[in-house]
Amino acid sequence: MTVWRKLGSLLAAALSQSVLAVTPAIAAGDRPDAAVLDEFVQQQSRAIGVPGVAYAVVGPGGVQHSAAFGVDGDRQEVTTRTAFLWGSVSKPVTATLAVLLARDGLLDLDATVARLVPSFTTADRDSAARITVRQLLDHTSGLPKGLELTDRYEAGRGITSLLPQLADLEPLAPPGSTHAYSSLNYIVLGAVIESVTGQPFAKILAERLLAPAGISSALADAPRAEQVLPPGHRFLLGGPRAFDTRVDPATVPAGYLVGSVNDLAAYARTQLPGGPVLDNTERTLLHTARVVLGDKSRYALGWRASQVPGTDEAMIWHGGAAPGYQAAILLLPERDQAVVMLQNAYGPFHDTRLMDTALGVASLLTGAEPERHPTDLAYPALLAALALLSMVLLALVIVTVIRLVRGPKPRAIRRRLIGLSLTLLALGALAFALARLPRLAGVSLGQLPLWAPDVFWLVQTALILCAALAVVRILATLVTPEGLGVVRGKPGVRRPRAQV
Repeated sequence: MTVWRKLGSLLAAALSQSVLAVTPAIAAGDRPDAAVLDEFVQQQSRAIGVPGVAYAVVGPGGVQHSAAFGVDGDRQEVTTRTAFLWGSVSKPVTATLAVLLARDGLLDLDATVARLVPSFTTADRDSAARITVRQLLDHTSGLPKGLELTDRYEAGRGITSLLPQLADLEPLAPPGSTHAYSSLNYIVLGAVIESVTGQPFAKILAERLLAPAGISSALADAPRAEQVLPPGHRFLLGGPRAFDTRVDPATVPAGYLVGSVNDLAAYARTQLPGGPVLDNTERTLLHTARVVLGDKSRYALGWRASQVPGTDEAMIWHGGAAPGYQAAILLLPERDQAVVMLQNAYGPFHDTRLMDTALGVASLLTGAEPERHPTDLAYPALLAALALLSMVLLALVIVTVIRLVRGPKPRAIRRRLIGLSLTLLALGALAFALARLPRLAGVSLGQLPLWAPDVFWLVQTALILCAALAVVRILATLVTPEGLGVVRGKPGVRRPRAQV
């Protein structure tokens, strides 16, 4: 009953937040001051349940305003120097490094990956041979998501160690034909960077980009990053729960950079006119979006291009999520400003509302009213449905076991086998659907505990109960009124052995 009470509370809270969310407490002004921005961020954090957040507004000359609120996973106060995982905000950082290497003549963006990294291939050898560096940058290479290859932490993993595992992957489309967002693109890009420079990705990133930008603590070295990274938070029955967050060495170029909001603000400054490291030609190359994603939405080299919510003002941006963390970087070209935000909680059902916080700050800066999406009711509904399904399966297991112990009723074997076949078919279909369910959230079943542990536990419970019910149903079919074993003919009648 405790689980059901928690689910009921979660659903009630979701419904109440859905009603409240349509009326923002803060009205936007022409020029919001720092207090308005701070209050908006804190309101959002409280409404979503984010334990700690740090953000900054950046101009060409540096940070115009920054603040940090709450606590980290160790219950220590969050500051602008607290380390966070950047998630896919790592992608525009890696893209910037690629453009810098191209400027210095070390990397040709239109070269094929196979020429630069001879060990690279996929199941379609001809298609893989045509993939270019630029297609990795804008996700038009045709590489699949490869969910089972990312967000893993076993010893010996590295960027190049994933290349042999790509050889069996079927591409989604011919190179250059369509946009398919996949972290594998940026893992392969990391391997390209290591190949053309002859240095580890972490070292070349620090030398060519981080140090010149004045970034002192952002880390691409996985062992060092784990030492400074506090635990992040996953959502469990609606509330944040701390857990020991890891860093995947193989996925660093795509989603596992670690740094503070001060570091991310310093990177954002390189993307603004007059900022360090890049010139305007290189910024234009990075930010010019040529791949159409949808209505008023495009993809550039490691950057998304759309509009500030509630306005027609252009916005170059990228969001990011890693287990336990969420990040965002938003460039406002018409204002020569950027917004960077790091939050120490993440769940796939909370993604939109977490992004609302950074987008809301951008809206306030432009004089627009922030958008606040309601709680995703699919989350409590899914938990309730999985809990109910598990209880039904458990009841069926118990009833079947009781009937088995009491002894089966006399029935024709054909009728028994038909009933068993239908039951196993239904259970198999149900198990297949449960195993595929995490794909709806963009992860594999094995990765689900990193993102939604409550959903994972309920899915696992239902799968175990499906297997248990299948076993007891098979036993119930095999057992006759006179013992184990099925015979032809009338139930309970054993055929006499032939006399010689």
